[in-house]
Amino acid sequence: MIKDLFLNFSLLIFFLIGFNRLQNFLRQRYQRDFPVFVGLIHGIFGIILIFFGMKIYENNILDLRQLAILTAAYFGGLRATIITGVMLITFRFSYFGVSDGSIYACITISISAIVSGFLNRWLKSYWLKWFSMITFLVLLSCFFFVYQTIEYSNSVFPIMPIYEMSLIFGGVFIAAFIHFLNKSDKLKLALKESEESYRTLIETSPDGIFVQIDGIIKLANQKAASLLGAKSPSDLIDLNVFDLIEPIGLTESYDRYYQFMNGDQKQDHKESTYIRLDGLKIDFSFSSSKVIYQGQLATMVSFRDISEQKESQRKLQHANHLLHKLSITDGLTGLANRRYFDEIYKVKWNVALMNQTPISLILIDIDSFKKFNDTYGHLEGDKCLQLVANIISKNLRREEDFSARYGGEEFIGILSGLSEEESIVIAESIRERIIDLKIPNINSLAIPFVSTSIGLVNLVPNESLHFVDAINFADKALYEAKMNGRNQVIVYSVGTEVSFNK
Repeated sequence: MIKDLFLNFSLLIFFLIGFNRLQNFLRQRYQRDFPVFVGLIHGIFGIILIFFGMKIYENNILDLRQLAILTAAYFGGLRATIITGVMLITFRFSYFGVSDGSIYACITISISAIVSGFLNRWLKSYWLKWFSMITFLVLLSCFFFVYQTIEYSNSVFPIMPIYEMSLIFGGVFIAAFIHFLNKSDKLKLALKESEESYRTLIETSPDGIFVQIDGIIKLANQKAASLLGAKSPSDLIDLNVFDLIEPIGLTESYDRYYQFMNGDQKQDHKESTYIRLDGLKIDFSFSSSKVIYQGQLATMVSFRDISEQKESQRKLQHANHLLHKLSITDGLTGLANRRYFDEIYKVKWNVALMNQTPISLILIDIDSFKKFNDTYGHLEGDKCLQLVANIISKNLRREEDFSARYGGEEFIGILSGLSEEESIVIAESIRERIIDLKIPNINSLAIPFVSTSIGLVNLVPNESLHFVDAINFADKALYEAKMNGRNQVIVYSVGTEVSFNK
């Protein structure tokens, strides 16, 4: 008997392993009819268990088909158990004929299938669900053991204790086994998603990023290729990063790298001069972190071009020293406040005037914001301001960029060193990303979502212009955007009074 029960149990375990691999395919391919497939598959397997069952009394055979019903309930619910039960009953009558044993089997199969299906539906806790189904199954089989003992004078010892212990042990083992398989699948899925997110993060980062092991580049994004003078990331693979460092700083970089890798420090920040593949020298700001890549300790390096920043850094130091003593942050949005903007803008204007480089102002106003507050309340209005500010901050993320809350629902951004076309791209990106938030504003005069009107001016400062003039130009472009229907970017063309409507 024990040998036969072990055979039933072994078949059940092998079945669970195979079905666990199959269920993901069935869920994706036949999502609506998944319980039907669960019922059919478990019905077939239950028939196999019955076929390998052992006869213990004249009117009864023993097998572990009831555990197959429990797994059908867990994976497919009530519909699956009903299908499984019908298949088992049909097979039992057709193969063994109509007898008291078949009738008893029909009753136990029907009751266990229906009750297991409902317990699976009602109980949400994984272990409570399994222990409840196993307990009911044991009580049900005990009842019929006792009933047949009374009816046919069959002995309950040692068959009943062995069988009940098999059900309990088998049910608990199966529950633990399925839990282990599910956990293993979740870990595999999490690892896969982590690797995909890791690669996506690198590929979409606005900064140059490469991963290197002992100085050899193993992974890089397109931005890294562009900054280092390569056509594509593949041109950087297997390149020794130390070959790109300016010779005068090579020894220091070697020492710093190996000290970082052999120490407890998790991140390292530095600035170095590199020689690009095309021979040009360029200053980079680096941030290095220890990571595991392809099972090995590696370094992920994020870097950006700071050549212009280093040139203007000296000019901004004095202003920064004064500005840090002020309250520079808007408490609601986290952007710079109006006071800080006025200080920074003057400095950036003077730097652009001295270097004769272009500067752009982007003035952003939320369309129909008063109607939004009147409709949804000021708390929702505050949340809206925070979300819009976050979009602006994400799009003005270069070292040379600056963004601030200008007042109320107005925001302002400064772009240094960009052409008009480049500035338009950034302004349009801000406008589109804010629409993509899908924040309802049913009473807006533009569209039924929160949108923005944007005025932009791009110019090279000269002695005939005052820095306030640029703000007025941007304000005029913003006014035109509102008059033209809102939800658009208008560019003010200095001197020609011609505006660009996108």
